[in-house]
Amino acid sequence: MKNFTKLLCLVLSLLMIVACFAACGGDDTDTKNPTVNPNETDDPSDGTEDPSDRNSVKDTVPALNFKNDDLTFFVRNDSELWKNEMDVESTTTDTLFDAIYYRNAAVEKRLGVKIEQIGQAGTYTKSDDWNSTLRNAVLTKSGDFDAAAIYASTGSALAVEGLYYNVLELPHINLDKAGWNQTIRQVLTLFDNLYYLGGDIAITETTNGMAIFYNKNLFTELYQTRNINLYDLVENGEWTIDLMHELVAGAWVDMNSDGLVNDGDTVGFRTSADSSGDGGMDAWIPAMGIKLTTIVDDYPELTFYDEHTVDAFEKVKALHLENEGTFVGTGDKTTFTLGNQLFTRGNLNSGSGFRVMEDKYGLLPLPKFDKEQDNYYTTLDNTSSLVVVLSTCTETEKVGATLELMAAESYKQVIPAYFEVCLQGKYSEAPEDAAMYDRVLNSFVFNFGFCYSTKSLDGVGSLFRNLNKDIAQAYDANKIKYQEALDDLIDKLDELAWEMSSN
Repeated sequence: MKNFTKLLCLVLSLLMIVACFAACGGDDTDTKNPTVNPNETDDPSDGTEDPSDRNSVKDTVPALNFKNDDLTFFVRNDSELWKNEMDVESTTTDTLFDAIYYRNAAVEKRLGVKIEQIGQAGTYTKSDDWNSTLRNAVLTKSGDFDAAAIYASTGSALAVEGLYYNVLELPHINLDKAGWNQTIRQVLTLFDNLYYLGGDIAITETTNGMAIFYNKNLFTELYQTRNINLYDLVENGEWTIDLMHELVAGAWVDMNSDGLVNDGDTVGFRTSADSSGDGGMDAWIPAMGIKLTTIVDDYPELTFYDEHTVDAFEKVKALHLENEGTFVGTGDKTTFTLGNQLFTRGNLNSGSGFRVMEDKYGLLPLPKFDKEQDNYYTTLDNTSSLVVVLSTCTETEKVGATLELMAAESYKQVIPAYFEVCLQGKYSEAPEDAAMYDRVLNSFVFNFGFCYSTKSLDGVGSLFRNLNKDIAQAYDANKIKYQEALDDLIDKLDELAWEMSSN
């Protein structure tokens, strides 16, 4: 089936190219289709681009006018971030939401579209109901939604039902441009179909990215004699979990002289004794250079477990549970904002709560396993949004152009604005911090296994959440189940690709 699907897709692609040439010169006056906007005559691809200037990056969307036609998203509305990441109704006093408002205003003006959204509660416990609403919209062809911002870890399971459009076939989508997450296309394309768009277009793919914050004042106080610049270490590839372990251990100051790490002490790190419910622990898997799955000969294979995984798990465990500078416990007396904690791990949105600090703080990617690891990697809290287009979408010209410009304008306007939310100062006025911020953003990666883990692969992506277990035993007890789940998922996606290519 898999090889036949590839051959069929190749034949159909050739036929489509022939049909495209035959159709050139046709005239369609339907007002739902775009017309050239006489007020937009400049070629958006002209000019040079300066990597240090986001506004210099040009998009490739031509001049179009959709005559104020609507494009409607289906979103979750349980949190302010979910509710506002696709559309904001009016300006506010919030830096981030104002940037999203002006992003959409720019897209609407340029394309002659009206961006709308419909929201419904969609937390994990309510995700089945949210998914049912989306499913019913497709099955009944209601036309209520054109696209959706799905809960990544639960909405991905709907792909095998044929509810999503193959975005590789959307007009005007240019996944090579800034603003799109490049690894999504690389690892989630299967059988020439890709159902997800991700990157700057959905702000939760930034806010939910895991990183390390550090107290600059405390770091200088503790390590000024060592002449260490953490930003330089990151750039030189020397920011490793072993170094973080060392710095955490050296940060402990026993303020009450009782010989124990506890509230009131100056500590290097803080963690819960039981991390089983902490989805942020998932980020340590890619950070340590581990891939849940790897694409081999065009198909995903389970590659999570080997000796390296065991070694990485032990290092993460040692940092969290066995380091003399790590406070293990609950409560909120020893907090990062009080200035007596050197490092904290959290998503970027944690920074919105750190702005009250008197001390200055900085941002780092999660450390590497060792210096030999090729790069820094982290992932997102799996509550992040992925953007999908519903398979019933007929106005693909409008949807493709709008999504492409939303991604481009997010890159230019929204991401720099968010820098002000999670760090102290403006993007343009803090070049050293801004460069590290971009470095962290570029470390966010997706993985086929991570995307489908929760609902389709029996939770293989959560194996770092409980550091008290034996990782070898935990994986061995479920490895057959994981493999069977992956095989079943691949077969279903293969069958779907066959059905879509036959229509």
